[in-house]
Amino acid sequence: MRGQREGDGMSTTGQPPLASSPPDSHNLNVRDGGQALSDPGGRLTNLGKLTIAVICASVFLTALDQTVVVTALPAMSQDLNVPITQPNRLAWIVSGYLLGYVIAMPLMGRVADVFGRWRVFAICTSLFLLGSLFSAISVQLGSPLSPDTTTVGGFALAPLYSAVQWLTGILAHVNVDTTSPGLDVLIGARFLQAVGGGALVPLAMAVVSDLFGSGRRGLALGLVGAVTEAGGVLGPLWGAWLTTHFGWQAIFSVNIPVAAALLVTGYFCIPRNKGRREPIDITGALLFGASLTCLTVGLGQQAGAPTGTLSLSSHITTNPGLLLAALGFFALFLLLELRLRWPMIEPRLFLRIPFSAAALLSFITGAALITTLVEIPLYLDSLLNYSAIEAGLALLRLTVLIPIGALAGGWMSSRVNAPLAAALGCLLTAVGLWQMHMWPINVTESTITLATVPAGFGFGLVIAPISTSALNASEPQQAGSASSVVTALRMTGMIVGLAGLVAWGLSRFQSFMAAVKVTGTPGTTAYTTAYSQAITNVLHEVYVEIFAVAAALMLIGVIPALLLWRRNQTTAQGEPHYESFVAPLG
Repeated sequence: MRGQREGDGMSTTGQPPLASSPPDSHNLNVRDGGQALSDPGGRLTNLGKLTIAVICASVFLTALDQTVVVTALPAMSQDLNVPITQPNRLAWIVSGYLLGYVIAMPLMGRVADVFGRWRVFAICTSLFLLGSLFSAISVQLGSPLSPDTTTVGGFALAPLYSAVQWLTGILAHVNVDTTSPGLDVLIGARFLQAVGGGALVPLAMAVVSDLFGSGRRGLALGLVGAVTEAGGVLGPLWGAWLTTHFGWQAIFSVNIPVAAALLVTGYFCIPRNKGRREPIDITGALLFGASLTCLTVGLGQQAGAPTGTLSLSSHITTNPGLLLAALGFFALFLLLELRLRWPMIEPRLFLRIPFSAAALLSFITGAALITTLVEIPLYLDSLLNYSAIEAGLALLRLTVLIPIGALAGGWMSSRVNAPLAAALGCLLTAVGLWQMHMWPINVTESTITLATVPAGFGFGLVIAPISTSALNASEPQQAGSASSVVTALRMTGMIVGLAGLVAWGLSRFQSFMAAVKVTGTPGTTAYTTAYSQAITNVLHEVYVEIFAVAAALMLIGVIPALLLWRRNQTTAQGEPHYESFVAPLG
């Protein structure tokens, strides 16, 4: 990567480079007096190689869980007693994970610097393990039947079951929908998973950067970026295979022994070194998380339907109180960030047009991407009766093109211009999404491919230009904060975009169904068949409209794309600029 500032880099996922200088790698020990992780020449010892393997496996595992559920949502809806026609509730299985990721990720790099790599690794891996366990047993914890305490398993489950019932009662008193307690448990468990998983990404970057040193930090960050991208690409197919052969609970239960093994192995190889004591903006993270939670819930709630059913009288309403609370929390967050020396997010970065453009484009891309990842499997399952594996293979045609597009976007950013690469990516994605909008009910495999390939490649193309623009628009000491912001905003776009588009889609479903007139006698075979066909037609209309809205979002994204940093511009302090931030994936 030409023109790169020494000691910085960027992975294809837009993850933050390390802001602080790592200690000399040959001075890194697992424990005082323990074996060194690298020799004086900078070469990794066997223990150092084991450290890299453990860190990369941990990041890969948590990256899998970002997308692993999208092909399992139809199966989950059956076991959790949530109709597939209530996507606003199912969406929280995805949104809960993203929310935890957004809150944890910007903070944990600094937390690892202050408290030590091993301590944070142990805490985060344990949280991920517990979240996976609770996710796997969420149906049992939300069941109306209490566990059989005469068995060992039931006796162990009983305290957790009682705690869940107590929490469910509290939620019901504050008007939270508790008609599917298993779903509520799963959402909470997914959040816990993500707090641990999201924290492991910056922690992994800190560890590999320590080991490789400043001279090879680009390679180190590229390694983390590679395994993160690989996890996101393979997640839908992995989830589909596990769901088909072992049930969706296996998606989470398989994490338990793997995380436990990583925790035990990490004890012997993750370094203990600590950094200088610096303030940690925990209050800012909590305020931002509270604002985002209130906004997501307040955007759309289903009202007017009988408990646990789908009714034409149900509708999506916004909650003004929650929206005002979101605005209030966000205002407090901004005031706090402006006053702190070490804020979670540096608000002054947004005064620079290239940075603001990168942040906005990251938000838009996140909203369109998560909508696509969720809608394609739902479309194929509910309209074409695809199995989970078939839906996963169809989605793989999109996800596998994202890292390829990211490499191409990095090349274009360094050889041509970041705005051109980003604008082309937005246009290609919009074309692919518009083709999805044109899908008939009985869409063919070739038509699916013609739509998913340009969309996936386009999504990838925008990654490097966003990162390049954000970092070139920031000062050197703000590099970590800048890249954290654009990454967090992509996750925020995923959360808000999924909530908003799904709520809007459900409103459209109710509107279309209200206009449906089915003739015949209710209860007869002919009437049931006609009504089922009407639902299929309406679902098709809703799905293709959502694809059209996502395409429109990416067309809007062309505007900030054209305002990204250009090669003939100087950086924030006129220093040598980053030309590309896509590290090699192999």
